[in-house]
Amino acid sequence: MKAFKGIAASDGIAIASAFRLTEPDLSFKKRTVTDASDEIKRLYAAIDVSKDELLTIQQKTLEDLGSHEAEVFKAHVAILSDPELLKRIKSTIEKDKLNAEYALTKVTDSYIKIFDSMTDNEYIRQRSSDIHDVTKRVLSHLLGVPLVDPALIHQPVIIIAHDLTPSDTAQFVPTYVKGIVSDMGGRTSHSAIMSRSLEIPAVVGFTGSLSEIKNGETVIVDGSTGNVIVNPTEAQKEEFTQKQTAYQKRQNRLANLRFQTTSSSDGKHPILAANIGTLDDLQGAVENGAEGIGLFRTEFLYMDTN
Repeated sequence: MKAFKGIAASDGIAIASAFRLTEPDLSFKKRTVTDASDEIKRLYAAIDVSKDELLTIQQKTLEDLGSHEAEVFKAHVAILSDPELLKRIKSTIEKDKLNAEYALTKVTDSYIKIFDSMTDNEYIRQRSSDIHDVTKRVLSHLLGVPLVDPALIHQPVIIIAHDLTPSDTAQFVPTYVKGIVSDMGGRTSHSAIMSRSLEIPAVVGFTGSLSEIKNGETVIVDGSTGNVIVNPTEAQKEEFTQKQTAYQKRQNRLANLRFQTTSSSDGKHPILAANIGTLDDLQGAVENGAEGIGLFRTEFLYMDTN
């Protein structure tokens, strides 16, 4: 038995076998090219295929989770359409006569470093994962290396990964993906937010060595406390199975309280308001008994404009 501690990113308890989500080999060599125009054509072809894939993921996410989560992939398409980004990559290829793979990562890495340096704002800092996500997708097409397809998982597992991109998480099927453990990420990352929308328990910012978790080992994930137990004892499995049952009963009990009057023990009536990002989120707010809108995240309005 081994116990580890990470950041509690998505509530709930999961018990299943470990499934290591192995990153594809997207390594490449820096090389000079004789025909920059051919290299630019390669770049734009890879970007076009990537945008098509992201639009497909966006539509699936819209159908499965809603518009709020789908906006992430609309933003990813916007990143790959950004004229300044494309101009800088194209300029690197033309002026330095370098291959598209190197030019792409050189430019996107500079943006990632800017976001990573914003240590005083966790939400903004986590946006570096969005740039990493689209870069990885374009690289996979430039190199002809397919990305892992999480939708192909058809057995109950705990995902073990170094990092999870939003597009990875959006394709998880909760019937099979019971929990998530990853080295990278924070509670405000898009992957963590999607885990909560999918109601998949998750622990991120893992402080242990993920290499110690082998495929097939039994793993317990407590997304409420950030605790992860590998190869638990029978007593621990029984304990967390009971906690899992109690958690689900509590969720069901809370669901039954959705439309009851909100009141405190001293007779006060606090307003229970919703957090929304788009007008499409209103339906969920109404269905869950919200009495108003407490927070309207306006950044999605800006992303919807030209």
